[in-house]
Amino acid sequence: MAKILVVDDNPLNATLARLQLAHAGHDVAVEPSGAAALARLDVERPDLVLTDIAMPGMSGVDLLDAIRARSGLRTLPVLAHTSFAVPVQQAAFRRAGFDAIVVKPATREALVAAVDHALGRGAR
Repeated sequence: MAKILVVDDNPLNATLARLQLAHAGHDVAVEPSGAAALARLDVERPDLVLTDIAMPGMSGVDLLDAIRARSGLRTLPVLAHTSFAVPVQQAAFRRAGFDAIVVKPATREALVAAVDHALGRGAR
């Protein structure tokens, strides 16, 4: 079981991701913004962060940059969870440094496979 932090300003999307990952046996926490996620990361370190891209205030890319700027978190796997499915956009997210991109809506199998791969566990 991995500790996963889901960051999404949309409560429905956050709940769906939380339930999908919890069903796979992961311990999941949810934060509604990048700022709230950074505050949580100051006190606890998850095994992986799954973040939405288009959020008000701090985007998922901004959150990734803030995570990578922290010495203790530079190797933390961060996955983009986004509805931006255009290949050009996905390429930009990869260049930004995301470990993987999961396109919404994702099946539980696809989401869990991406998380497990990023955690070095392979697909279930």
